[in-house]
Amino acid sequence: MKDRKLPMWMLLIAVALCAALIGVVIWQGSRLRGMGMTAPALSAQTSSGETGASALSPKSISQLIKTFDLVPEGKDEAGETVTADVSLTLWDDQPDAAVTLLVTRGGSAASQTLTRNSSGVYSGSLTLPLSSQQDDQSIALSALVKGGGVYAQERLGDYPNALFMLASLRVDVKEGGMTYVRKALPAPGVGLMRINADCRVSVLDGSKPAEVKSASFRLYCNGERIKQLAAVEDETGQYLYGPQPWDNALVCQSGDEVSLTFACTGEDGLSYEFPLESTSITEHGGSVLPQSIPPIVS
Repeated sequence: MKDRKLPMWMLLIAVALCAALIGVVIWQGSRLRGMGMTAPALSAQTSSGETGASALSPKSISQLIKTFDLVPEGKDEAGETVTADVSLTLWDDQPDAAVTLLVTRGGSAASQTLTRNSSGVYSGSLTLPLSSQQDDQSIALSALVKGGGVYAQERLGDYPNALFMLASLRVDVKEGGMTYVRKALPAPGVGLMRINADCRVSVLDGSKPAEVKSASFRLYCNGERIKQLAAVEDETGQYLYGPQPWDNALVCQSGDEVSLTFACTGEDGLSYEFPLESTSITEHGGSVLPQSIPPIVS
């Protein structure tokens, strides 16, 4: 009895189907691996492998630190230094955690241990010189948290000088500022970041609303200012500011760091820029997180 052979066209179809199935399996595997790599994580080390705080990579505010506040205490008698009370809280409060404030000024680093109270607030006093012979007056603040044998570091803020230590004004966000809308295929990881039309903020001097001038909302992408939108006073409340209508939003993609600030000039003639919100764009979205840090003053 002779063996029956399959027609050539049937063999070609079978080979094509097998190749397609293998391609699907490979694509699904790479997709799952990619999803596992997109979750944001703080740089951390176990105490047994510790190489020092400088080896840790600072991340943006709101991943580790929930709030960060600074209350000016004034200048010394000679007017050469300024002191402020510093306080912060953690998203994941751990009673046994140790928090250290790291200060880098003009390339010189210093550290200060903060004390935790029963409410989970870490606080301390910070003193900085107002002027220096150094050309580089910039100041970078970070928090180093040790808990359960693990160290994690997060950047709090970067300032061009020590004037932020004198800032008595604070911003109060009434309505959220940014919304991220992810676009569908064929452009995964690409989306639009919009300033919400109902975003409302007010500037406080102590507990009272303060009048400001030249108010605007600023949108940054990877540290570069991309858009600036004039702010107008809301009809429903005095010294309550919202964005003017605008043409479109910021197009951003996976890997972008986007932040929103509110800039204005106070009655003291100084310029203030208040960080409001920030987000890290991934292939799967961009969760907007509030920023509660002192303003940049110039």
